[in-house]
Amino acid sequence: MALAEEKSTTVRAEKPRNPRERGAGRLRPVFGLLERWAPGPGSYLAWKLWSTPTRPDARAVARSREGGMGEVRRVRVALPDWTGRRPTRRDGTAKPARATEIAVELLGPEDGPLVYLLHGWSGWRGQFSPIGRRLAEDGYRVVLVEAPNHGDSGPGALGAKQSLLPDFSLALAAVIRRLGPAHAVVGHSLGAACTASVLLDGTPARKAVFIAPPIDPVAFTKVLAPMLGFGERIRSRMVAIGERRTGVELASQILPPRLLGRTDLPPALIVHDAGDAVVPVVSGRKLAESWPQARIVETERLGHNRILRDDEVAALVAKFIGDGSPADAAPLSARCEAGSRPGRRTAGAEQRCSSDF
Repeated sequence: MALAEEKSTTVRAEKPRNPRERGAGRLRPVFGLLERWAPGPGSYLAWKLWSTPTRPDARAVARSREGGMGEVRRVRVALPDWTGRRPTRRDGTAKPARATEIAVELLGPEDGPLVYLLHGWSGWRGQFSPIGRRLAEDGYRVVLVEAPNHGDSGPGALGAKQSLLPDFSLALAAVIRRLGPAHAVVGHSLGAACTASVLLDGTPARKAVFIAPPIDPVAFTKVLAPMLGFGERIRSRMVAIGERRTGVELASQILPPRLLGRTDLPPALIVHDAGDAVVPVVSGRKLAESWPQARIVETERLGHNRILRDDEVAALVAKFIGDGSPADAAPLSARCEAGSRPGRRTAGAEQRCSSDF
């Protein structure tokens, strides 16, 4: 069936409670007072929470590195001043150029086609171990990239501890320029949105894979606000702080409007769990509708992060990157029609499949 006629293979699942809501109750009364009486200071507190990634669980990181991975290198990347505080010295002269080191891990044969993988917010490169190993076994040169202020990478343009979408995009684009043209790019969560942004900004690739991609950072701030207990007075000021510090208008990063009229983008595979409580599956569906050559495959009971550890998802991604068309990357529905063992927590463990065209 032609790609334009078949954009989505879906699996229905019940959506669980959003885990971001855990622990937010303690902040709601504080932000409620700040929203009413001190939205300025409240916006800076909200900005710090918005832009500061949390450290991943040390045990999870250790498990992802058991048995060893590949060669770890550090790629030196120039950092812009953007429009942050004191872009020049007090005497008016320009500040010296800043740089940081981005940690990358290399798997597979040195002469293989390059595939770059970028994790999501508060993630680390080891989350891509199953997909990375599978691609390396298929002969690709796999580059696992760690964003600024994540994992073993240095600070980004916002300084130590803080990071936002432009930091991720800057790091990925710079690593590709340094190591070589991309055969394919793979991103998860915020890393998927940033990977899409890098492609839209002109970095070429033959294939793109977006796993659980968010598409609208403005909408995210509107979800974050009631979750933490503040309103529009703090939210609008928080967004303004981010735009002032990065020099990037947040609304300009919404993906569907940027895709209008674009015909120069690579074929894309979107993998999203129907019950994702962090990035709702509707986000992946909208991206599939907007991307010029795309197909979405929805999984069941894999959630937002476990989807990266699933062997069948890794096989799906490897097949798509190796094949000639995203229409060929749909083995999940075929496995569903053939039946699967009950209770097996994999991408193909659904009891029933349907297609949304």
